[in-house]
Amino acid sequence: MKHWKRILSALVITSAVVIIPASPAAAYGTLGCKFSTGTLKWQDATTTSGYATAATNAVEAWNSTSTQFNMNKVTSGANIRVASGNFGATWQGTQFVGITLNTSQENPVTQSCSGGTWDTTMVTWWNDYYTQHYGAVKRQAIMVHELGHALGLAHTAAASGSSCSKVSIMDRAIDGWYDACGFWTPRQDDINGANALY
Repeated sequence: MKHWKRILSALVITSAVVIIPASPAAAYGTLGCKFSTGTLKWQDATTTSGYATAATNAVEAWNSTSTQFNMNKVTSGANIRVASGNFGATWQGTQFVGITLNTSQENPVTQSCSGGTWDTTMVTWWNDYYTQHYGAVKRQAIMVHELGHALGLAHTAAASGSSCSKVSIMDRAIDGWYDACGFWTPRQDDINGANALY
């Protein structure tokens, strides 16, 4: 009987020292600036019904997540304005399908962040030059990404050949990842980042 007790004790001790690996570090990044409240107002400043529908769907994609903020549509006084415009093949030396700027069309991180809080309306844009021929769902993916920037999320960058399950909506190449993976809503890493901010 004592022999069995020793074996049982050894098993208990052995199982007690099993190391459970820690969760991997968060892949999301933040811009260092966000809105001071989770009660947000957004305004549709798009040019066509195709963009307006994608804007509404992109906002709803964020609103339907398990996050601590909500965006309500208004006609003025918005925290976030969703717009479409033709920036050309490149604008200020940059090629993009979407961009988030302040109301003066400047980089908001360097021009509109005071003490970690946005001090002006953020304007999220589709670049018509590229997106005018995109379908509604691909446009939505682009705007979900840009709204993430307005919320304060930075780019992520999945390695080439990554599995779709490892890619965030905030990936810097979201239009290409949309083509490869077909997602158009925030992913768990994006939600984790938003919850860290709000």
